Amino acid sequence: MHALIASARIQVAIVLTRATNLATGVVVPLMLMSLLTLPRLHDLDPATATAVFTGVLLASFWGASLWSGAGILRRERDMGTLAPSVTGRPSALTVLLGKTLGGVVFDIGLIVVTNVLFVLAAGIRLRIAHPLVFVLGVIAVVVCGVASSLMIGALLILSRYAFQLTTALGTPVMLLGGTIIPHDVLPRWAAAIGNVINLAWLQRFMVSTATTPDWGALFGALALSAAYAAVGVVAVRVMLRRARKEGTLELA
Repeated sequence: MHALIASARIQVAIVLTRATNLATGVVVPLMLMSLLTLPRLHDLDPATATAVFTGVLLASFWGASLWSGAGILRRERDMGTLAPSVTGRPSALTVLLGKTLGGVVFDIGLIVVTNVLFVLAAGIRLRIAHPLVFVLGVIAVVVCGVASSLMIGALLILSRYAFQLTTALGTPVMLLGGTIIPHDVLPRWAAAIGNVINLAWLQRFMVSTATTPDWGALFGALALSAAYAAVGVVAVRVMLRRARKEGTLELA
């Protein structure tokens, strides 16, 4: 646990120095909130405002996690620091989980603060009938985000085209995840594909906190994320096994 917390703390210190994290945590959510609320500010009811708030939170987090949590392995490989990170006394998985957790918590926290400040400045009213359930949803976003970032980061690191694949993943998943564009306005085949993305289930649960919590959606998000985490663990082990075989982690 000490190694996990230490890795998370170090990662937070690292991302504080990266302009990319500030852009994805401040600029992107402000842009999305402006586009989705300001043109209809006088007609925006609290329930719809809550859906926009949570959708922007999740969409912004997806973009941030690609370049932060899921990009940790790629950046460390590119900078030549991957081997020292995973060959010390703590297990490689513990170190990677800690780094991913630090990146995810920072991203979520920054996006939430940005969204809240925008809502207060614009005078937008939200409807959150179950505040504690909403907080539970934010915690679930962190947990699911760690699982997603671990899986994507580990799978990307197995490819020599990690940067290109990171770029390619961004928009399709955001559009199919039901965050900015609700699933009920998408074609059925697109919505069906989106159901394998945990963002879609998280959005349903977060939106439901305005009325009656949809616990089935939360379960769906956690179940998918557990599967993501399992794939991520397997991918990390494959990465380490390949690295031992080739004699270097930088070529993993």
